[in-house]
Amino acid sequence: MSDQRYAVAIAHGDSVKHYSEQFQTQASYAAAWKAVLQKAHKQATVSCQCLGTGCRLLAVRHMSDNDSFHLSRYPRTGAEHALDCVYYSPDPDKSGLGSYSKGVVEETSEDDLKIKLTLSLRKKEPADTGQAPEATGSSSGSGKATKPAMTLLGLLHLLWNEAGLNTWSPGMAGKRGLGLVHSRLQDAADRMLASRMRIGDALVIAAGSKGVQADANERKVKSAIKNNRRLLVIAPLAGHTEEREKTAARYLTITGFNGVPRMFMDEDIWATVARRFKRELSAWRQGRRVIAIVQTDQPSEPGKAQALNVALMVVSDEWIPVDSSYEAVIEARLREQSRRFVKPLRFDSSEDQVFPDFWLMDSSAGTEYPMEVYGRSDPKYLARKEVKASYYRTHYGTQWWAWDASSDPQGHAIPEFPSVRT
Repeated sequence: MSDQRYAVAIAHGDSVKHYSEQFQTQASYAAAWKAVLQKAHKQATVSCQCLGTGCRLLAVRHMSDNDSFHLSRYPRTGAEHALDCVYYSPDPDKSGLGSYSKGVVEETSEDDLKIKLTLSLRKKEPADTGQAPEATGSSSGSGKATKPAMTLLGLLHLLWNEAGLNTWSPGMAGKRGLGLVHSRLQDAADRMLASRMRIGDALVIAAGSKGVQADANERKVKSAIKNNRRLLVIAPLAGHTEEREKTAARYLTITGFNGVPRMFMDEDIWATVARRFKRELSAWRQGRRVIAIVQTDQPSEPGKAQALNVALMVVSDEWIPVDSSYEAVIEARLREQSRRFVKPLRFDSSEDQVFPDFWLMDSSAGTEYPMEVYGRSDPKYLARKEVKASYYRTHYGTQWWAWDASSDPQGHAIPEFPSVRT
């Protein structure tokens, strides 16, 4: 998620006026900008003036609860915007988001996302099995298997993606604390609807201290108790110790626990977690940050809830998801060199789907630049490596980057990154 905002053009019939980034964002123009948007609401054509392709149309949204107005991109138009534009979003096929069948994730005209989940937040309905549903066919023209619903892990990836926490630009350095992560995840969840429920109403997120965010957590827990609903909890696992690993089969220990009920486990659920998330638990033991998303049953009291399903994800110090220690090396180096990049998430896609470990967003090529990290040398992996290399050669020619970490585990020969677009 970039913070770059461009001028916009607002057309009332044949009359077109342009409004600068400063006019849209500076406090001294706030009243005047609101008046412009209020007049344009449902009456004018608004377009972004970034250097993307296509119409780049924007919609004026009205928030009735506080009588505010804001701009948002039209559904399925994010890829029309420039790579550094605040309204840009990658084509779903550039991540695992493209693995779902039609209707699993839909952008609405009201700027919401309607999601079809395998899990239920209502007590009276079955809980999630935790497993990705079988594919129902192929997405049109792509030959890729499609999934008919989204699992708990897929939902975590969607929340991270919509919150922009899988993206990086230099201006973000030093700004990503737990409070910002909480805020962005909550904003993303508030846009999501599943079975006529807002995900944000059921989402309890780690809060680093007592205050507004912790109070919001407590209200949601009380509401779940009153209304016979389950919860979703997102929080980092507390740092690994032998004692915490021993007790994990009974309850999860997290950081940012303010307002979050203690999540009790049972041995079968933890055994499933240990089987499905071996890589993530190994990273936890190595001292890396691991995010848990937990579907709980209806809390029995404000401070207690039974976990029904758990999924894990490893993130860097700046909350960027990484799939291996070698990826973490490249992620850190990209940040050190002040580069802009996106980590595409797998969602519930099959291992056969090809997309890179990172998309570099500021290369001189002017388009998303795929970056691949090869970390193993066993025969099965080498066969997969050749499939991926062939895909990149076919679709990107020489415009892709790779590092074979299996032959250079200390990182002494990491290739130079592509040059920066000026």
